[in-house]
Amino acid sequence: MLRNFHSILLAGLLLSPLYAVDYDGEKETIFETPYNVCVIPPQIDEAIAKGIQVVDEKAAKALYDQKAYFYDAREKRHYMKEHIKGAYPVYFDVSKAEYIVIQLPKDKDEKLVFYCYGETCANSYEAALSVRKLGYKNIYWLLDGFAPWKAAKYPVEGR
Repeated sequence: MLRNFHSILLAGLLLSPLYAVDYDGEKETIFETPYNVCVIPPQIDEAIAKGIQVVDEKAAKALYDQKAYFYDAREKRHYMKEHIKGAYPVYFDVSKAEYIVIQLPKDKDEKLVFYCYGETCANSYEAALSVRKLGYKNIYWLLDGFAPWKAAKYPVEGR
């Protein structure tokens, strides 16, 4: 009898996905797979042709020191864990299939820097492109994303 109970319990665990509920009510899986590839990675030449300047972490740090606005297009849980100090989150609106940047400056000449996971991630590129279409002129894409910034021991914050 006990063996049957254990078999049923084990089968139930194996057949059901394991979830946890975040404090804001959002479902998240307990086991995380690393993000490292995008289905269609953006092209640097395409970004430049569309008015987006591509920068590395050193150039981004110079922009940071000039008080540029930074935007993090990674998943919410990664943003909450840690991000470039002062960076604002970028949201993906599933209903419209577009990136939403909420806290934009009124001055369309301000410098805006977008980043995500790195060159193989299109999130920050798509967010930068959406802001460029709104008329902002000084758009920068931190090509290699958050990891090199953190490795260089530049300012980060989070939980």
